Amino acid sequence: MSAMRDLEETFKGACAALFDELSGGEELSVGFSGESSDFLRFNRGKVRQIGHVDGASLRFKYYRGGRSLASGFEATGEAEADRRKAAMALEAARREAALLPPDPYQVLPKAAASSREEFPGRLPDPGRLPQEILGPGQALEAAGAEFVGIHAQGPICRGAATSAGARHWFAAESFIADYSAYLPNGKALKSCYAGREWDGGEYARRLASEASRLEALGRPERAVPPGEYRAYIAPEALAEFIDFFSWYGLSERQIREGESAFISLKEGRTSLSPRFDLVQDFSLGVEPRFNESGEVAPERLRLIAGGKLASTLVSARSERQYGLPANAAPEEEFLRSAAIGAGELDEDRALEALGTGLYLSNLHYLNWSDVDSARVTGMTRFACFWVEGGRIVSPIKDLRFDDSLYRVFGDRLEALTARRSLVVNPSTYEERALGGSLLPGILLSGLTFTL
Repeated sequence: MSAMRDLEETFKGACAALFDELSGGEELSVGFSGESSDFLRFNRGKVRQIGHVDGASLRFKYYRGGRSLASGFEATGEAEADRRKAAMALEAARREAALLPPDPYQVLPKAAASSREEFPGRLPDPGRLPQEILGPGQALEAAGAEFVGIHAQGPICRGAATSAGARHWFAAESFIADYSAYLPNGKALKSCYAGREWDGGEYARRLASEASRLEALGRPERAVPPGEYRAYIAPEALAEFIDFFSWYGLSERQIREGESAFISLKEGRTSLSPRFDLVQDFSLGVEPRFNESGEVAPERLRLIAGGKLASTLVSARSERQYGLPANAAPEEEFLRSAAIGAGELDEDRALEALGTGLYLSNLHYLNWSDVDSARVTGMTRFACFWVEGGRIVSPIKDLRFDDSLYRVFGDRLEALTARRSLVVNPSTYEERALGGSLLPGILLSGLTFTL
C-alpha cells in the first residue's frame, strides 16, 4: 500500500504544480498513469531478467481562447523537480497552442466531482518470484516444452483532475503471469494467469492441466484447405475482436462521419444475432470509470442488446457537435471494460457441440479487410486444432480467416458458453496496461478461411 500512497502523492503534487501555474482564461484537464512493478522474464524455465520498475507520467490538455493542445511529462516523485517540469511543459503548451486555429467544437473542463477506488491485492513475495513462477513450470518442461514468458505484479494507478475541480483516483494491486510453452516441432500454447489474489496452487494446477494440449500439439500437423468451417472461438481468441468495436466501431462521431463499420446497425438495416449482447461494464473492476476530462461513465452501458444497437459511445465533444447526451466516453470514443453476454453452452461440452471443425484458442494479426462490410481478417496462432466427432485430432497449419462481424456475431453465431472468462490486457509496452473483457466462448456454424 505504501507504493500506492507514494504514487498518489506524486499525482497530487504534480497536479498542484500545474494548476498553480495557470493564468486567467486558462484551463486544464490532467490524466495520470503510474505503477510500481516487480517483474520476472524467463525462458527455458530459467530467469533471464528480474527487477523492479517505478514509473509515473502526466498528460494534460491545455485550453485558452478557443484553442487546445495536448502535452505531458514524466514525473519523478521529487516535488521540486516535478514543479519545474510542470512549469516548463505548461509554458511550451502556451506557445504552441497560440499557433493553432480556434476549435469550433472545443469543450472546456466542467466536471467537478470526485471519486476514489482502491483494490488491494495479495501478491507473491517479490523475493520468491523465481520459485513461485518457475517451480510449477517444471511440469511443462518435463513434457518436453520450453517454458517462456513474463510475470509482473504490483500497483497500477490512474488519476484525473481538472481546473474545474474534478479529482479522481483509481489504484489496483494485481499480477499477471503471461506464459507460453513451445515444443521442438515449433508448435506452442499460450495462456495467462492474472488477478489480484495470487493462489500458487491454482497457478500450478493450470500449468499441470496444459499437458493434454501439449500432447495434442505434438501430433502431426494438418493442412486445412481454404473454405468455410464450423469453429469454436475460445474467450482468449474472442478478445482479439473487441478492438473492432472501438476502431471504426461504436463511436458516435465515426458513425456520423461515415467511418464506422456499424452504420447499417445504427440505421436498423442490419442486425446481429438475438443471442448477442455487448455491455460496457465497469463493475469488472479492471479500469476506472472516469475519463481524461474527469467525467464519470455509467457503471453499465448497454451497447448492443439482442443483436440491435442500444447505445453508441458519445464524448462531450460529440455532445456539443451533434446535440446528443454524452455518456462520458473518452474523446476518442473507444470501448472500455467490455462484457459479452453469456449463453447456455456448457464449456466442457464445446468440442462435442462443435462436432467437426476448428477449435481456435488464439488469434493474431487481426485487421479490417473491408470496413464498409465489417469484414475482419486475421491468423490462427497458438494451440489451434482440427476436431472430428467432438475430439481433437491434430494441430493445424496456420490459416487466415476473412469474414464479416455481421456473420460472426450474426447469422453464424450458434451458441455462447454459460461460463465467461475475464481476459485481461497483458501489455507491458511502455507501461503495464489496465483493462480487460468478460467473454464467453462462441460456437459458429461457419467461419471463412481464405489461405
